[in-house]
Amino acid sequence: MTGAHEHNERLPEALVDELKRIDRAPEVITSRVDRSLTSMAHDQFTPRRIPRWQPQSAWRAAAAACVLVVVLFTTNHLWEQDDTPIYADVDGSGQIDIADVLALARTQDGVNQADIDAFAYRLVALDRDGTL
Repeated sequence: MTGAHEHNERLPEALVDELKRIDRAPEVITSRVDRSLTSMAHDQFTPRRIPRWQPQSAWRAAAAACVLVVVLFTTNHLWEQDDTPIYADVDGSGQIDIADVLALARTQDGVNQADIDAFAYRLVALDRDGTL
């Protein structure tokens, strides 16, 4: 009986081959994924061209530096132009101090209150170096 039973359990050879083919583990990386990864790796690791200084960039940098120098020079002179005659030794003591502000306020020689306040502020401001 074992011989007859054995005969029924045998499958056709073509079916066995097909089942073995289907039973393989699926491919994790298909050829399309492989091509895509290869392309991305090539793009990532290909040496990039380092841009050289263009003459236009150099001229632009030089022009910007010139503009910066002009701006700094003119703003520095604007601060120095504050030295008007009212910021002077009004009382003749030999130094410019708050007494000069008070003397200027008493005389009122064509000076308004805003000028007197500005003179006083310059003398007592902590953010300046104290020179007038």
